[in-house]
Amino acid sequence: MARFPVRTAAGMLFIVMAFPAHAVESASGLVAPGNFGFGAGVTPDPGLYVFSALARYDGDIRVYIDGGKTVIDVNKSPFLSGFGSLWVPERKVLGGQLGLSLGSSYNFVQAHGVVTGLTNFAKTIEGSGWGDTTARTQLGWTSGVWSNTFYLTSWFPTGRYELGFQPNTGRNHFGVNLGWGVTYIEPKLNLEFDSAISVTFNAPNPATDYKNGDEFDWDWAIGKKFANGLEVGIAGYAYQQLTADTGSGAKLGPFEGRVFGVGPHLVYNTHLMDRPVIFNFHNFQEFDAQNRFTGNLTTLTTTVKF
Repeated sequence: MARFPVRTAAGMLFIVMAFPAHAVESASGLVAPGNFGFGAGVTPDPGLYVFSALARYDGDIRVYIDGGKTVIDVNKSPFLSGFGSLWVPERKVLGGQLGLSLGSSYNFVQAHGVVTGLTNFAKTIEGSGWGDTTARTQLGWTSGVWSNTFYLTSWFPTGRYELGFQPNTGRNHFGVNLGWGVTYIEPKLNLEFDSAISVTFNAPNPATDYKNGDEFDWDWAIGKKFANGLEVGIAGYAYQQLTADTGSGAKLGPFEGRVFGVGPHLVYNTHLMDRPVIFNFHNFQEFDAQNRFTGNLTTLTTTVKF
């Protein structure tokens, strides 16, 4: 139970969210900052892990491009129901633990903004649909108080997408993310320190000829582990777009974005019907944003080991 993955299993849901997390097209990239938290460097013991998540975001932006349209003064409030699984086989690779995961989500989006054109008009949208599909391969090693895991994540555009200012729940383009997570557990005080860096590379959106720039994300967490299975602390992130948006659809120019977020992180390890279960809670308040939505994100994830 000691190596059961708080972030490794449950956190994968965050990367398939249709939330306004970044700059780039739709002011929302493929990876949501804050994807890594407690256990960022841990790949778990062999087994099958099944997870589900509920998440809510509320944020605003002055101007961005959505489905080929320039929209201003936007408030967006998506709600996500995510699901997926992680399989860790018994056999090790290069002395490390291999993990293979797959996930998706079903999302509801509500937003209001002013669509610009020959004449500007206010529009309220709402609707639901499937999110994009995410596949991940990871390989991790644990030695004493240190754990390291490398991640390769791919996105497939299976989510709902329409041109224009629409309640889209998919991004309509492929992408790849490379990540490295590290976890250190201080043995005397039972304090946990986590750090993870990742870079996302995006393919163009063929419907709008918009190619998002490369994106960098640093996530961190600090927590105190208690004997009753509770872990309490804080988590945060720093997001920075590394290269400019390109293509004929990038009407706002490079639109390079940044954002920071911080908030409480709580995890509870227990057993239900003789199975290990983890409840994982995050709340992030964003600040110092540029060319992106800024708001508040709350998530509750449940992971069960079979």
